[in-house]
Amino acid sequence: MTSPVPGPVPASLTRVLGVFAHPDDETLTAGGLLALLARRADVTVVTCNRGERGDVIPADVAHLKGDGPALARLREVELATALDVLGVQRHVFLDTLTDPGSPVQRFTDSGMVWSEGLHVRAEPAADAADDAFSRVDVDVAARLLAGLIRAERPDLVLTEEPDGGYGHADHVRAHVVTMRAVELASEQTTGSSPDGVAASGPDGVAASGPVPSDPDDHPSTGEPWRAPVVAWVVRTESSARSAMRWLATHPGRPVRAANGAALTVSDTEGPVPSIVVPDGAVDLELDVSAVVPQVVRAISAYRSQVHEVTLDEAFVPGPGGSPAAGWFALSNDILQPVLTRAALTVAPGWGDRDALTRLLRGTAQSQPPQTSGGPTPSGGPTPSGGPTPSGGSTPRWFDAALVVFSVVLGLMLGAAGTAFHRAMEPWGLVVALVAVLAGAVLTRAFADRMGLVGFGIAVVAVVLAMTYVRPGGDLIVTDQAIGTFWMFGSMVAAAGGALAPRRWFRDE
Repeated sequence: MTSPVPGPVPASLTRVLGVFAHPDDETLTAGGLLALLARRADVTVVTCNRGERGDVIPADVAHLKGDGPALARLREVELATALDVLGVQRHVFLDTLTDPGSPVQRFTDSGMVWSEGLHVRAEPAADAADDAFSRVDVDVAARLLAGLIRAERPDLVLTEEPDGGYGHADHVRAHVVTMRAVELASEQTTGSSPDGVAASGPDGVAASGPVPSDPDDHPSTGEPWRAPVVAWVVRTESSARSAMRWLATHPGRPVRAANGAALTVSDTEGPVPSIVVPDGAVDLELDVSAVVPQVVRAISAYRSQVHEVTLDEAFVPGPGGSPAAGWFALSNDILQPVLTRAALTVAPGWGDRDALTRLLRGTAQSQPPQTSGGPTPSGGPTPSGGPTPSGGSTPRWFDAALVVFSVVLGLMLGAAGTAFHRAMEPWGLVVALVAVLAGAVLTRAFADRMGLVGFGIAVVAVVLAMTYVRPGGDLIVTDQAIGTFWMFGSMVAAAGGALAPRRWFRDE
């Protein structure tokens, strides 16, 4: 069997197929991307099993924990609600794409355990059942998906990255099955879809009988189809860590859940799950802030799996905004940011950066990330210049440099105010306090709350040092009102940036 020569990338995106392991993966992994794509294309989501072994958070449904069939029914309802909110047009469970003449094989949740000491990687559960999706023969599952790909003929196929986002065995298997399926779907056959399995139509119902040998009679099911672009859903490290820092420093972040459990956040400089990749390994990053309210509502649909779902009250959609717009927690009570950016890496041999960019041109200011050169994983060219992506994140060293600058500015304004606050009383004091307040607002604007903290510490330190360390203490006479006003007023002014409206700043 041979594969047809890849055709040109379509002039416009019309069909998208996304493959994910469990109910909620499509929303938590790619909700913003799917909602954005659904505005301009027909989107179909395939779910590989029903999440029968998931945790159960609310007390009123806690009895479903361990009752696989009952929990599956609940999660099916949650999934349908979430997909409706995202605007996804069609959905199908992978194990419903069976040949009517063959026994139905149900794929179930494999389960998982967290790696010891880490909550960024999952390990396979030792008691996975024989029908667990991670134990299903790859070709058996891939042939079912290949039939759907031939029927749907998607311009873009999306799935997990090779390590399944965080190592979950079902996620890894979803990746492997998808990559095998796109290969099978593209192969020339003589008389049927791969291995005689009937393809499924767009409504998810399997076609009756094998596909006839004449592809002209059934072009949507009989002809091989090589997807122009296959891409993996990822996150750039810079965007992910910026979002984690945003959440860790957010003043409205809850510390306890409604059920009383303590809520924590991830170490902003610690290990990250495999879905987070170096910026240079990403082929396209998109601003999805316009659909974030939809994503938050879709996440809320999964009440059995997710809690504390919140959209930041100060969130304003648009390029150049904050890296996150809210938060949620899973059963491990670790808060996660709701991201305003989505990223994709092209699967090797299934398109390239240019093809992906052409396909998604105009989708929420999509642009290839700027890198320092060298080939990308997909073999596409790497831009060497031009503007940075709209709303893109900055290198870690740049954020650190802004904090250092904030400290230097605080030292300068604190020293200048201390030296001149008594000039032309009381106007020297007024000007000095206004300058410190303006500096506080400025540092928060360009360096976030970390910059504001550094600025405030620097102002207070230099004022106290010049007051008490300088020989003679002649700059501030502590028994005079103007000196006392400057000493304490400078502290209040330095903290004043924290009282300004949130919408002024990029860290909100």
